[in-house]
Amino acid sequence: MIALTLIIAALGVGVAMWVASPLARGAAGPMHRLVAFGVMAVLAIAALGAYLVGGQPGLEGQPYAATEARLAELPPEDLTAEEQEERLRAIVRREPGNPEALAMLGRFLAFDGRHLEAIAMLERSARVREDARVFSDLGQALVNLNEGTVTPEAERAFAAAMELDETLPEPAFFMGAAAYDAGDREAALGHWAGIVGRLPEDDPFRQAIAVRAADLLSRPAGGPQMMDPDALDPDESPDAMVARMVAGLEAGLEAYPDDLTRWMVLARVRAVREDRDGARAAIAEARARSGGDAGTGAILDALVRAGGLDAEAEGETE
Repeated sequence: MIALTLIIAALGVGVAMWVASPLARGAAGPMHRLVAFGVMAVLAIAALGAYLVGGQPGLEGQPYAATEARLAELPPEDLTAEEQEERLRAIVRREPGNPEALAMLGRFLAFDGRHLEAIAMLERSARVREDARVFSDLGQALVNLNEGTVTPEAERAFAAAMELDETLPEPAFFMGAAAYDAGDREAALGHWAGIVGRLPEDDPFRQAIAVRAADLLSRPAGGPQMMDPDALDPDESPDAMVARMVAGLEAGLEAYPDDLTRWMVLARVRAVREDRDGARAAIAEARARSGGDAGTGAILDALVRAGGLDAEAEGETE
């Protein structure tokens, strides 16, 4: 407290000298300089007096350890967000090599949108101990930092997570998304069908990934099935254009009959054109060529439901 008082006093004198120095430099005689120094002294004393009155120099200090101990005793659910963060930071300061504390703080920061700090904490945790969940969270933090883009760094994190635990849904989903964005639908189907097949049927991620995969993989544009822009005719009617697209897909499937994603696109386009039998035939062909793969089957089931091609939906439309 004495040191703080001296610092305050020194600052007060410094400020007083800065304020009164113009008077001293412009003094015409000894009396004027004496007045300037008097002003400095008054300002310095006023600053110290203001601190003594408002700063409560006699108040007993509150060591941070007491605050830390208080937060440690409270149940986590009773802590505010700020207190939870401070509690985690206190553990990390006390145990800088604790991988669980580092990972928890990283997840807290990621949830709060502070992705750079989160990445740093998760990387520290992974360096101490390799953990599939930590690598997965690190990959997602990198994706969020880059506004949804699965960067090469994020791919490496997801690949490390999958190597340690292939049953985690998030790494396989994002690896599939990266492959899809790169135009490799076959690889995307491989990632998505793989994780859908590995997850239990009652896992909510299983259905969510299957629905998303069915939607993306059956879209005509954005992948290998995208029509050649140079071949577009501005005078061509929409029906003629779709018919030409269907013809192109069918021709492509004659050359590449095992391309399951082309069958999915064909099924979607036929369903849009109200060719329901043709859509079902395309899905049946894809299912047969998948070799009974459970994950691919679940994705095709999702496509059937999305297109209203199941028997129940058919009955409702009749």
